Amino acid sequence: MISFTPRRIFRLLGLVLLTPLIGCHHAQTQPLFTPSNQPAPHWYRDVASSAGLDLRWGPRDPANLTILDEMGFGCAFLDYDGDGKLDILLVAKDHLELYRNKGDATFENVTDKAFPNAPRKPYLMGCSVCDYDADGKPDLFVSGYGRTILYHNEGNGTFKDVTAGSGLEASGSYDWTTSACWADIDGDGKPDLYVCRYVRFTPSSQQLCQYEGLDGSVVSSSCTPAAYPSERGSLYHNEGGGKFRDITQESGLADTHGDGLGCMFCDFNNDGKPDLYVANDTRPADLFLNLGNGRFKDIAAESGTAYAGDGKIMSGMGIDWGDYDNDGKFDLLVSNFSNQLKALFHNQGHNVFIDEAGTSGIALPSVDRLTFGANFVDVDNDGWLDIVLVNGHVWSLADRIQNAMTYYQSAQLFHNEGGQRFTDLTAQAGPDFARKIVGRGVAVGDYDGDGREDLLVVNAEGAPLLLHNEGPRNHFLELRCLGPNGKSDALGARVTLKAGKLTQVREVRAAGTYLSCNFPDLHFGLGDSQKADEISIRWPDGKTVSFQSVAANHAYLVSEAEGRLRVER
Repeated sequence: MISFTPRRIFRLLGLVLLTPLIGCHHAQTQPLFTPSNQPAPHWYRDVASSAGLDLRWGPRDPANLTILDEMGFGCAFLDYDGDGKLDILLVAKDHLELYRNKGDATFENVTDKAFPNAPRKPYLMGCSVCDYDADGKPDLFVSGYGRTILYHNEGNGTFKDVTAGSGLEASGSYDWTTSACWADIDGDGKPDLYVCRYVRFTPSSQQLCQYEGLDGSVVSSSCTPAAYPSERGSLYHNEGGGKFRDITQESGLADTHGDGLGCMFCDFNNDGKPDLYVANDTRPADLFLNLGNGRFKDIAAESGTAYAGDGKIMSGMGIDWGDYDNDGKFDLLVSNFSNQLKALFHNQGHNVFIDEAGTSGIALPSVDRLTFGANFVDVDNDGWLDIVLVNGHVWSLADRIQNAMTYYQSAQLFHNEGGQRFTDLTAQAGPDFARKIVGRGVAVGDYDGDGREDLLVVNAEGAPLLLHNEGPRNHFLELRCLGPNGKSDALGARVTLKAGKLTQVREVRAAGTYLSCNFPDLHFGLGDSQKADEISIRWPDGKTVSFQSVAANHAYLVSEAEGRLRVER
């Protein structure tokens, strides 16, 4: 039984209203920067053009955008060549664009070299990055309409299409896959893959729907997903040797509600097993509790995460897990349609969540936006996770259908005020951040190694945004966790960092928000603390290690095999 404290009742009412010591010292190592309390005029500046990102999406005929056309594309930060610098992957309609980080704030387009002889044919949408064969090189899974691709990283700057015979082939010409995420669901040391599916849309399906315009006229625009039969996602078990087996039925994931657009694994109940949340568009969401031995149970309804806090079905798209109030439990952020509340599910423990969107301060400022990308990001390194929402409508003629609605919309930044409330600081984020775009996918990573997390944003009607973080320079610490082989990311590793009065928890993942993938290194803002008093790591196999008095303003690497921290920069 749930006990309703006065504080919890207030939150609900608000919704109605809308071991080993570190093996070396680092004093002799110069930090990446000297912290300053002087903030930049604006926190984010778009450097995509000067950095050399030359891909353009659109423009498109606004009167003929179907449900397929409107959904947009994803992006990712990755280090494909292992040089320690974050590269950029952008998904175009008929191909991928890969940009190598040159280390001088610019990127080189290496698409033709990286994907030699790759056919340019539609329809690609999303991307997910993971070293599925544990050879130390990140591989790619690409989703789309009638087409999926598994790219193996050959280690020589190229990727090889190994889809055929892998078990990850598209099931037909109209198989529509969207977001994808990886986790080792059964502890066998091999990352498994979950892939969302959207709706059944074919050339014979209704292409456009009729809406009543504000002036009484009839407006043609894309249909809602309710006009089409639902499709359901799949869970693929990594059998090794580049082979995957569909275990959706036997795992208990076959009964998803369908129309899936966002997914992410997270061990939200801290039992050492990765659980899975699937955000569905106009259908109840699914929260699958990992029961062990490759079995899952959907507890979304009983946990409080199937619907938004107002009891309505969400048009779930982008999601993220993060401990926004630093209580040691991962909370859940879910994006939603315009004129609907976004969801901020606070983890109460015992598999119970309460939607805090109304009382947290994010509900009213974001209710008029149609949000795709949704991320927890500590934008100012103060040790509290902030929220970034990337927005853009699906109706190109939205201003003729809904009052005070636009197709092009600005992103939003909500600053975390000590874990209790969020303040809308979009204006302080700057004009580049707030530029009105048709926002879709977004990825998070520190591409220039300055200790501040940057944003890569898809604008479905123009150029990408590479939003360089130029905000307050508080102290930070970055950590890369490698598994027993010392080469691959330790997916599922749980890291707890204590610095001063703050305790933060992070988890190593191969996932991201809508159609996209973040860089897997863990980022901790330390505020004014010049060191981490303690870093504790629980590896995926349950073993633990801890380090004391770790100097701030460095990026570290730790592998389970070595059991010690090494300074990367």
